[in-house]
Amino acid sequence: MSDFQQQPGSPSYPSDLPPQREGRPVSFYLAIFLGLLLLVSGGLNLVLLVVSAFGSAAGGLGSTSIDNGNYEVVAVAGDRKAKDQILRVPIEGAIAEGSSPLLGGGGGSVTNLRRALRLAAREDDIRGVLLDINSPGGGVTDSDLIWQAIREFRKESQKPVVALFGDIAASGGYYVAAACDRILARPTTITGSIGVILSNTNFGEAAAKFGIHQENIVSARTPYKDIMSPWRAMRDDERAILTSIVDEMYDRFVDIVAEGRPSLTRERVVELADGRIYSADQALAAGLVDEIGSADDAYAVLRGLCGIDAAQVVEQRRLPNLSDILFGASAESPSLDQDLGALLRSSTGAKVLYYWPGGR
Repeated sequence: MSDFQQQPGSPSYPSDLPPQREGRPVSFYLAIFLGLLLLVSGGLNLVLLVVSAFGSAAGGLGSTSIDNGNYEVVAVAGDRKAKDQILRVPIEGAIAEGSSPLLGGGGGSVTNLRRALRLAAREDDIRGVLLDINSPGGGVTDSDLIWQAIREFRKESQKPVVALFGDIAASGGYYVAAACDRILARPTTITGSIGVILSNTNFGEAAAKFGIHQENIVSARTPYKDIMSPWRAMRDDERAILTSIVDEMYDRFVDIVAEGRPSLTRERVVELADGRIYSADQALAAGLVDEIGSADDAYAVLRGLCGIDAAQVVEQRRLPNLSDILFGASAESPSLDQDLGALLRSSTGAKVLYYWPGGR
C-alpha cells in the first residue's frame, strides 16, 4: 500500500476543486484610492475657483491672473466707497528671492514687489503705493533690485510711493525705503544698521583636532581660488581683498541713502552709517525718516501726495490653489524664518548681505 493511501476513517476531500483565485495586489487598491483622491481634489479646486470668482465680482474689485498664479485685489482699509485706491504692498521678513513653488507659487521678495507694482502701474484707480516694511534686510542684489523697481515705477507712472516701517526696517529694509517719496516709522520701530556684512563659518581648528582636513588643488596662478575656505585660516591678503568688496558695497549703500534723503549730505550719511541701529525718535532726529506715525498717518500722507480726499486701501493676494487645498499650505506671505531660510539656502558659502543679524 502506498504511503499516501487514504486511511480508514479519515475525512475525504474532493480532488476536482477549481484552483483558488489569487487576491488583487495592494497596488490595485492604492491606484483606485489615488484616482478618487485626484477626482475629489479636482472638484474642490473647481468649486474654490467658482466661489472666488463670484466673491471677487461681488466685491467690485475683480481678480486677475498674473505670473502663472491667480491673484485677487481685496479692500482692507480706508473708504470702501471711494473710487480711488491705495495699494498696500507688504515686505515681510528677510529680503530674499526664491524659486516659485510648483503649483502657482508666489515667488520671493523681488517677484512679489514687481508683481504688485505692475498692477499699480496699469490700474488708473490705484493712485499710490504704500510699502509696509517689516524686515531686517537681506541679499545685496535682491535689495538693490527692489530699490530699482520702485524708482522705475515712480518715474514711469508718476505715482507716489510711501514707506511705513514696522517692528524692524534695518539694513536692506532701509535700503529699499530710500527709493520712496516719504518714509514713516511707527513709534516702536527699530531701523538703521546701514552697512554690509560678509560672514562665513570656519571650522578648520575643530576639524584638525579630529584629524579631518580638505585638500584643495589650485594652480599657482590662482592663489585666491579657495579664498574663504572654511577649512583653513584666512590670510591677511585675502582679508584685504574681501574688505575692499565690502567697502564698495558700503559706498553704494551710502550713495543710495544720500540720494534718497536730500536733506542729508553724504558726509552726514557716512556718520550715521556705522552699522548702528536707531529707535524711531533717533531716526527722526537724524533725518533718516520723515515722520513718526501709524498706518492711518501713512495713508493720509499718500492721499496728500495723490491730491485726493478719500481712498480705499487694497492688497493683491494670491488665491489658494490645488496644492494649498491638498496640503494645507498658506496663500499668505512666508514667515521671517522661511524667508531667512531661503536667503541662506539660495547658495552655498559666504554671502554679502545688507542684513542685520540681530533682527532675525
